[in-house]
Amino acid sequence: MTSLPNLPKNYSGNSSTILLETVLQLLGEQLKKLSHSDFFATELGHYVSQLCKSVSSLQNKIAEPNPEVALITEVVESIWRATQFLTGTTSNRVPYEITYLLREVLLDWGLGDSIVTTSVNQSPDFYCERAGTAPDALIAELSLPGLALSGHLVQMGVPEIFQHMPLLCSPLYHEVGHYVEEHERLITTLSIAHRPELLQALPEAQHFDASSRMVVAKAWATEHFCDLIAACYVGECVSDYIIQWDHEQVSQPSHPAAASRAVVTRDFLEGRSNPVVDLLKQGVSEAGLNIQLQKQFLLPAVDDCFADVRPAAVESIKQLHGLLPAADAFLKRLLTSPSDFKGCNIARVPRWRQPHVINDLIEKSIRSFMIEKAWDESLDTKATA
Repeated sequence: MTSLPNLPKNYSGNSSTILLETVLQLLGEQLKKLSHSDFFATELGHYVSQLCKSVSSLQNKIAEPNPEVALITEVVESIWRATQFLTGTTSNRVPYEITYLLREVLLDWGLGDSIVTTSVNQSPDFYCERAGTAPDALIAELSLPGLALSGHLVQMGVPEIFQHMPLLCSPLYHEVGHYVEEHERLITTLSIAHRPELLQALPEAQHFDASSRMVVAKAWATEHFCDLIAACYVGECVSDYIIQWDHEQVSQPSHPAAASRAVVTRDFLEGRSNPVVDLLKQGVSEAGLNIQLQKQFLLPAVDDCFADVRPAAVESIKQLHGLLPAADAFLKRLLTSPSDFKGCNIARVPRWRQPHVINDLIEKSIRSFMIEKAWDESLDTKATA
């Protein structure tokens, strides 16, 4: 892809207009190339086409007398960032099996017009860009005449080394929780309606000075909420692959300590009363959403198939989510009690390769479900035509 120059922080005079014209030209070329790529979801290609039209509109606006340079620049930077995620979502790079699952999470939470994109990067961190930075959100906020985008872009960062390791991509369930929380403003609303209860549920926040105590409590509540979103869909994987990724052993202003996160998540999964869990459940209920913080997965039977090194049969979306915790439990047993699998095909796989094989079987199982579902939907459409 064409490399773009860094935009300066401040814009003034004709030089800024010339720079924007150049950047828009380069962006248009980049998006045109991207429009010829294969995406695993049709809405992604449609979004790229809309971005191409938006770039053309911005080129016309920058050519007008006295253009709104600052506003146009914000949109240009947003489109520029979006191309990184859209590039990572082309069919030859995207971890589309996990992306498919995240799309189902967003459907559950009433965000069916969301378009999940991924930036496959060299960083070891998973992240989700803030909802308001996506081009569609920014264009809607600025109300620039002649510009409009349908669909909401969800921009997820994925370490490249994990792109074909679904179990290690479990943190994306936590990250999609950030998108849900920000979109619905759940913790902001909760902190206004239940300020005393929130501070009481998070007593360690009292260790911070009074001026920042509520900010810390909101940040911690957000992280706990995202952990619980993930726990709703992937169960024990939250402890095994998400919280373990948090190396903070003591509380920070932005994150509660890993041990605290583990306790809250464990209480949620095991049905024990916990003030943080209870308050977050109440917040979701009061938001009037058609979903609750509760288990959203079913465990499919994977033992026989995986022991024979075959993909598992998955019968529903809930089982599709449950494939991750079921595979996680299988892998832990395989590595800790290998004698249980004596005579099975999986026992012939070298120990160092077994996690790779299990992740490959997860991918194949998800892929088979996606193909069968698409086939059935195609037959249903033809039958009703």
